Amino acid sequence: MAYVVAVTAVRNWINSLDTLVGAGRPLALGAFRQHPRSPGHGAYALLSRIGRATGDLVAEDTIDSPRISASIFAGTDEAAEIAAVAYANAVDALRGTPAAMGDTRCLVADDLAGPLLVDNHDSDREQYHYVVDASFFLL
Repeated sequence: MAYVVAVTAVRNWINSLDTLVGAGRPLALGAFRQHPRSPGHGAYALLSRIGRATGDLVAEDTIDSPRISASIFAGTDEAAEIAAVAYANAVDALRGTPAAMGDTRCLVADDLAGPLLVDNHDSDREQYHYVVDASFFLL
């Protein structure tokens, strides 16, 4: 089993999607490994590795299958939901052609869960929070 730096790979992939990330896009601020100090205006994703897929895609020893959780935050419930749905659709589209993710390649994303509203409002951050989890098969 070869492990890869999966959170960084997925973060770099998300931040490269100009249809998802950037001014006026659903996930305007992009993806991070930790909360940004000054998130400003717009939605962002906080990524973490929460394990591995329960089943192996193939019998290859070189494939890592991290389960990545994306916590989507925004200043309004609507903006957070729009960003979470847009991210979930981008991940769901990883079922066709393999996608480059930095030095690794995603063969497929599977077992998508969410978008799920975590709570109505985080008063400390004044943000709404949705979660989308998926298993990525990386080579």
